[in-house]
Amino acid sequence: MNSKVWLTVFGIVAALALGGGGFYAVTSHGKYREAMDSWGTKVSSIESLERRVPYPSKKNSEALAAKVESYRGAVEALEGTLKSFSRELNLTMQNTEFQQLVRRRVEEFRGVASQGGMEIDSTNEFQLGFDIYANTVPAPNLVPVLDYELEAIDHLLRKLVACGVERLSEFQRDAIPGEPGGPTAQDSGVVHKYPVRFRIRSSHDTLQKLVNELANDRQFFYIVRVLKVRNESQEGALKAAAGPNQGSFVKYENPETKEVASPGMLAEWGHGTAPDSEVAAKAREAGFIKADQDARVLMGLEKLDAFLVVDITRFLGADELRKEEPQAETETKKKGRR
Repeated sequence: MNSKVWLTVFGIVAALALGGGGFYAVTSHGKYREAMDSWGTKVSSIESLERRVPYPSKKNSEALAAKVESYRGAVEALEGTLKSFSRELNLTMQNTEFQQLVRRRVEEFRGVASQGGMEIDSTNEFQLGFDIYANTVPAPNLVPVLDYELEAIDHLLRKLVACGVERLSEFQRDAIPGEPGGPTAQDSGVVHKYPVRFRIRSSHDTLQKLVNELANDRQFFYIVRVLKVRNESQEGALKAAAGPNQGSFVKYENPETKEVASPGMLAEWGHGTAPDSEVAAKAREAGFIKADQDARVLMGLEKLDAFLVVDITRFLGADELRKEEPQAETETKKKGRR
């Protein structure tokens, strides 16, 4: 073979070998750098985890156990506080017993309302919201909750009397899950709410006292969700009219009941247009006499018509929640099969 040809072939082969080796070196170096960067990231991550809590060490394990115990104690304390607002459900009461209990509570409350001077204005016979069970018995599985709700309603209505509400114009109880017209289930598995709706007539002070009493009750947990108030006087205080009594402030009071004559009563008697003697005579016929005063209160003496929606709230305990969990799992499996 010609020496020049051989050298040429050798040069081409050597060039190819060097080029391939260089390419391999470059690509291998890139993979090496990627591997090193990945290794460095993992090392940094491991070092960071070792500095964190809980890293599997005796010290960190003890710290975590202390936090868990503290959390468990806080949960138990909260459960105890919430449990103080709710008595245990009566699981032994029969549906016929509950029907008789409703009748007895209705009669007892009517007596309390009569003694306290609260009028019950209802077109239908007042049954504490349990009208449906006047002639029928409830389903046995609903009795424990209905009994609890009956106790809470009776307690709430007695507060109306104690606070001085003049009239209970309307009272309704929303159906609970399982009753006709009620929802299929409670919105929450831990907190159950049983709404009641009622309309009352009272003074400003009485309504304020009632709301405070409901918010601070220690036997049941009440939430005033809706409060609508309408004042009997829509035009404000009575204006002084032109005449012999223009600009004068008078007060007529019933000496027995201490009721103060309203602006409407004064206008009916002719105050501002008729002589004082004629106004005083009409006031006496209504049982009111003139009372001296230096100034007249323009607001706060009117009567209020108030509509309230109150949620009777019950917090389920741990034992009751455990009983409901298997039922929820069963319902989920049934839906899955469908």
